[in-house]
Amino acid sequence: MADDYFRVREKRNALEWQVKEEPGVHQGNTIDSYFNQDSHHGLDEDRLSEPHSEAPVVVEPRATEPQKPGPQAPKTRKPAQTVGSKNPPRRQKITLSAKQDNAAKIAFRNNKPPAQIVQMGRPIQDIEPNVGSMSRTFEQIGVRTGSFILPQRSLEESQLLVWGNPKQVSLAVNELKAWRYQANMRAASSTKGQRLGKDAFAGNKSFIGSQYAADERIAKLDAQRQEYQKVPEPGTQFRYNGYFLWPNDEIRATDLFGPSCEALDPLRMEYRVYIIFDEARSVFKVFSNSSVEKIYAVIQRIENTIKEFVARDDRPMILYLVEPPTTDKYRDSVRMVPGPLIGPSRTPSRIPQSCGNKLEPIDVVDWELEANKSASRNQIRMSTAISKVLERIPYIRGHLRMRAQFGTFALIKFQWPPGVSSVPLTQFETDVQSAGTRGTLIRDLQLGRSARDVLHDIHHADNLFQAIGISDESLATIPPQYTAIFYLRHPDKAEEMIQLEVDFKTDAAGGEFEPSKALWRKASKPDAVSQAAPLEASNVRLHSGISWQLKISADNLVDPSRITSRMETFASGIEYKKPPPKTDPAVSGYKIFTSPGNFAVLGTEQRTTFRYCLKAQAKLIVEIQRYDVYDGENPRLPSTTQWALSLYDREWDLKLSENAKLGVGHAASWDPHAKPFFTPDKASVSGEADAGFKDFLSHTRAIGKFLDGLKADSREPATATPGSTKDGQPADERKQDEPQLLF
Repeated sequence: MADDYFRVREKRNALEWQVKEEPGVHQGNTIDSYFNQDSHHGLDEDRLSEPHSEAPVVVEPRATEPQKPGPQAPKTRKPAQTVGSKNPPRRQKITLSAKQDNAAKIAFRNNKPPAQIVQMGRPIQDIEPNVGSMSRTFEQIGVRTGSFILPQRSLEESQLLVWGNPKQVSLAVNELKAWRYQANMRAASSTKGQRLGKDAFAGNKSFIGSQYAADERIAKLDAQRQEYQKVPEPGTQFRYNGYFLWPNDEIRATDLFGPSCEALDPLRMEYRVYIIFDEARSVFKVFSNSSVEKIYAVIQRIENTIKEFVARDDRPMILYLVEPPTTDKYRDSVRMVPGPLIGPSRTPSRIPQSCGNKLEPIDVVDWELEANKSASRNQIRMSTAISKVLERIPYIRGHLRMRAQFGTFALIKFQWPPGVSSVPLTQFETDVQSAGTRGTLIRDLQLGRSARDVLHDIHHADNLFQAIGISDESLATIPPQYTAIFYLRHPDKAEEMIQLEVDFKTDAAGGEFEPSKALWRKASKPDAVSQAAPLEASNVRLHSGISWQLKISADNLVDPSRITSRMETFASGIEYKKPPPKTDPAVSGYKIFTSPGNFAVLGTEQRTTFRYCLKAQAKLIVEIQRYDVYDGENPRLPSTTQWALSLYDREWDLKLSENAKLGVGHAASWDPHAKPFFTPDKASVSGEADAGFKDFLSHTRAIGKFLDGLKADSREPATATPGSTKDGQPADERKQDEPQLLF
């Protein structure tokens, strides 16, 4: 079936591949492959015929398998089918290549001659001594103009080779001239003393200088390895040849790895091998003259990429669990109140709330027993979901994060009986787990208090929070951290929204702030189920309105080569704006930054983060965040304020950071089980296998109780959420209890 591709428990190939040469040539070992139950490849001479004159390859079947007489035609690809549908929906395209080849780069790979040779007037390395910066510049120019640029033979020469059509080449040449002009201006503005200082600073005696030299050596080596990105010339002979049959006809390898399998470029350059995909025969071919071990290593890593594809393509694990209320907070019904409009699509939402009758004294004991059973079921379901997700994400490369986030739970899609204003609590618990339900956690605790009152209570919660590390300073003296967040239209793709986060840190004197790290992300729709979030387990707390969600997500970062000069100019133009005397931005929400005007800003936020750790478990970090949201179209409008809280274990970041450093076909080495992620507290001596997860849930309950107190002490109307008015009502002004069948 279409949904079961690659899920075959590693079936062995029906035939054994053996690579043989004439006397003195190494004989290969068995290469195992993944195969789909419904799509087996026919193995025949036609699939093995090579366009190159390699050493002869002999394919021998296993003795236990009968050999089919005569050659067989390869199977024709068939599109994925959905039962009962003549026009099946297309699968979401998943690619393992962050850098898709353009037509110019494909021409280079296919040994096409360059369209133009550009004379730069002096050696390339004299124009830009930093080889890493120069390589990034060539790549960025190629992305912007649709061309491909490469030095002719070495950086000591003054010629650059450019591939592309006439228009692309013309644009690339103009940008190269501008790059050379700017480099000349920088060189002319440097005095002799500054140049001598730079030379001394870049010497191998300094740490930064040695790192600079190491980067330069790596960049030069990469330039030499560019040859392996090409298709070998016809007639080239190789000592070692390896083959890997692509195991599925429904997923095209070129869709997964790119039109030239550019996602495998790291393997080409690391092992110095040629990798070609024969799409007509659905076979990967690996050629090398150095050693057969490299052939086996490359094929094993290509095979491992299938596991990454399965991990990325698997459906996200989404849970909506209703936390049983305590006896004093119990109400027997649930109603829906209007929520904010969610995401760029402005999707209406509804927030579930408890309503109805309290418990009768005679029913208290029965409810306590039922609540304990319900809490136990929720714990098992969430723990099982976490374990299943952790089993597959070691194969996902990227920046992964695991957080427990507190906010307001809202429903976007939910089956609601027509003509009723509320439903029984038991019915809601069942219906919210149905397949058609879609909810989201709004990043807003909806605290109806002034920031000064909220911070006062936080600073006095020393029975719950403490300073991180061995410091014994009070919570009130711990300085917050500030971040500026911008939502922008991509300069080259108007339909794509990007996000820039700029952190501010204090200068060396500990006085004013200055911008430090800038991070570009591809902004996704908050109301969409993203493949980048393998886990969303929501714990809905109807009795207070403050819920929490355990989420594992992947940052969708913008590749550095796709960061344009205009984007760099905008990020470098963000400056610190000193607040007036006696003004605390953490209390007043004063905007501490300014931005240049070379971008149309869709929205701006200032995030103020207060970071502590739990007193009961110092490994758990608590981040209380204040968001001041500004309208991008009319920044003069007053900002709206939102409060949020997130909880995480420092070990989570330490483990998952390994995924960001993985190479193609590699998996993380951390233990893919829930137990190492949830270590028990020191006070926990129960010895239970899930003691650590139980302790974690107890900490979420303690934080939830603290936030309930913050919200219960409201003394002013709640701050409006995005898409709502100041009184908290949604912009569409629908009636509170308006029944809907499906919203």
